[in-house]
Amino acid sequence: PAPSSPARLPRLHSLDALRGLDMLIILGLDALILLMAARNPENAFLREAGRQMTHAAWEGLHLYDLVFPVFVFISGVSMSFSLAKYMGGNAAMAPGFFRLWKRALILALLGMLVNGTLTWTEDMRYASVLGLIGFSCAMAGSCILLLRRQGAIAAAGAALLGLVAALQFTGGSFTPDSSVNSWVDTHWLPGRLHGGTFDPEGPLCIVSATTLCLGGWLTGNFLKESRMPPVRLCLLMLTAGFLLFCAALMLDNVYPMIKNMWTGTFVLAAAGISLMLLSLFHLAIEVWNGGKWSFPLRVIGLNALAAYLIHSLVNAEELNERIFSGAADFFPSAQPVLLALSFLLLQWLILFAFYKRNVFIKL
Repeated sequence: PAPSSPARLPRLHSLDALRGLDMLIILGLDALILLMAARNPENAFLREAGRQMTHAAWEGLHLYDLVFPVFVFISGVSMSFSLAKYMGGNAAMAPGFFRLWKRALILALLGMLVNGTLTWTEDMRYASVLGLIGFSCAMAGSCILLLRRQGAIAAAGAALLGLVAALQFTGGSFTPDSSVNSWVDTHWLPGRLHGGTFDPEGPLCIVSATTLCLGGWLTGNFLKESRMPPVRLCLLMLTAGFLLFCAALMLDNVYPMIKNMWTGTFVLAAAGISLMLLSLFHLAIEVWNGGKWSFPLRVIGLNALAAYLIHSLVNAEELNERIFSGAADFFPSAQPVLLALSFLLLQWLILFAFYKRNVFIKL
């Protein structure tokens, strides 16, 4: 008889939904909130919501700064499932390494394409968000395959974060022009830098993001292996996330949270908020079986790479204008808001068509 295949682990719908919410902000929820805030300047809630949908100028933390860090954390959680087949007693690690680094290189190439034309000159930007996600996941996955034990992996993450902190404290100041990140980016990173003297997706930022990805893997492994009651598990994750965020806030005066440098305090804050969000989504969807409301988010989250590439490379805004501008003209005062909503709807309908036809772009 043929050998039985290993049991397939159940899919975490909460993870797909959280990834979908994260991507929804990129697809246009941020622009919609900013538009509503601009049209209602007297509304304090919308004014603050609009401020949170922008990046902090340098120091500080806005919700918008956490969009891609949360995605890195989620990628780490997913790796606790995807790398499991390479970590058995007699499992070969080489295919796992190959898959990780092939994915990293493809994402880096796609990231450069998203940045602009591939001119391969000094005017081209080589660092990218997709590149940061790919390389940080590849570095974290390599650590996981080599070390295997949770304690050793946690220690590796702490050591990497400590190394980055030591370099940032001793290698310069916490300013755009004089930080160790700007020195590394200026001397080692080819092409145009996003910040002029630094790049928020530069080499040191990738190392910091690796620790966040390792934290995601530890969380996913905890979710898989824990035998405690589900509600208690979610409360424990929520508490751990809250404590991490509080630790980042307490250290902020000494070690500032700076997204463009991916400082250690910024990584702690991102890990804390990611943990809290995942615990709440897991409780609402997996534990309380209330996942129907999350279906629109899961449609996006299941095809996150396709969503990002469609939004970045396809001129969906022009298509949205062609389809919906005539109907929006009947409501002149609300036209910009209606077009922003229809832009989100159009992208979701494309992803829903992919979902219905089982088309998922994965690397």
